[in-house]
Amino acid sequence: MMSNEWNPTIEIGKKPLYIALADALESDINSGILKPGDKLPPQRELADLIGVNLSTVTRALRVCELKGLISGVVGRGTFVAADVKVSLSLISQDKTLNLIEMGQVLPLYGINKVTARMVKDSLQDMDMERLIRYSEPAGYFNNRVIGAEWLKRFNINASAEEILITPGSQNAIAICLLTLFDPGDRIAVDSLTYPGLKTLAALHGIRLVPIEMTSEGMSPQGLLNACKNEGIKGIYLMPEVQNPTTISMTQNIREQIADIIRKYNLILIEDDAYGYTGNLESVPISAYVPNQGIYVGGTSKLLGPGFRISFVRVPEPYIESMEKGLLNTTWMASPITAELVTRLIVTGKADAIMEDKRKEARKRNESALKILSGYDIVNRPCGFFQWLILPTGWMGREFELFAREAGVQVFCADKFAVGSNPAPSAVRISLSGPDTIEELEKGLDILKNVLQKGYQNHTIII
Repeated sequence: MMSNEWNPTIEIGKKPLYIALADALESDINSGILKPGDKLPPQRELADLIGVNLSTVTRALRVCELKGLISGVVGRGTFVAADVKVSLSLISQDKTLNLIEMGQVLPLYGINKVTARMVKDSLQDMDMERLIRYSEPAGYFNNRVIGAEWLKRFNINASAEEILITPGSQNAIAICLLTLFDPGDRIAVDSLTYPGLKTLAALHGIRLVPIEMTSEGMSPQGLLNACKNEGIKGIYLMPEVQNPTTISMTQNIREQIADIIRKYNLILIEDDAYGYTGNLESVPISAYVPNQGIYVGGTSKLLGPGFRISFVRVPEPYIESMEKGLLNTTWMASPITAELVTRLIVTGKADAIMEDKRKEARKRNESALKILSGYDIVNRPCGFFQWLILPTGWMGREFELFAREAGVQVFCADKFAVGSNPAPSAVRISLSGPDTIEELEKGLDILKNVLQKGYQNHTIII
């Protein structure tokens, strides 16, 4: 839609003008009058058109931006967000449908049966009287020592004093946003990024600035331009097995990104949720910027989401603020689950679980590549998910719908999109969602059938 085609109707007198205008914009987006990627009129032009002052328009657009409905691009204008009207939830909502789960990335529950037996054995001699008490917010010191040792497996060197034990990676990211950023601050992110970050940023009034991606990850030049023009304060990255594209940054790109982080004094939030499914020799960006990099080492996808334990390496300048944030949100991670996780680590069982899951994931990747042979797929050999770039004629939202109707849940690129640029025609396929490789292969056969039907009759997907 051209910018001069939108002429909103607003109710005057019943509510503040800026709220009435924001409501009209939201209504027209929900009704489909305005579509993802549509450009809005310039603010001054819109003010003259409606007959209100410029500040009214600015406040209305601010309300809509915080709701995630629109996105402003410096030098280009304001656009309807690419992910508007797309659910950001990564958990299937309708449990009544008998779907093969290939949307949500699960931690290979079949192997977690072994984890459950290990936990039962560990419970026998735990000091429960101590563990059901309050601990210091950062966690018991002995567990923080073990957490620091665990992170060395992923090339993060940290002292126990630099470790916070949080109840999951989502909580760690939330604390970062809550304590280190203010409403209105801007954080650079990949143009396709983790939806959980998007929802947290919206809750805290933080603006995400999408940076273009290449086959090697975030574009250093794109980040540099944003730092020069957009007043970036922080950056969120998944350098190893990026969600959703599976891209792993080259070390050269990591070093370039680190140089920009240092130059512009950015706060780095490095989320390594899937690092253990990638190249274990890779050096995290946090290692290059130890005074600015917060490394979130989650264990949920490895050991099980029920533990809700992450080991977070925090630089000295931020540790006090984040510890207070942890105290004032959840007080502490559960000492019982922290003890269980650290016992799995010191006994070597966590390493064994990691190796078993990498082997199983490798088998599933090989099977998926065989069944979907001929299609454009990006993957990691031991990854839990793949990125399917759809053939010409398909759109991500439509493919997700058709796959769902055929009995398989996948997630389209729109769910991960940030800003106003159209999402690519692609979907994320979870290989770890199905309980068994047989169920996975059934789901893959269904997806292949949907793809083939699309080729035969484009009219069903346009």
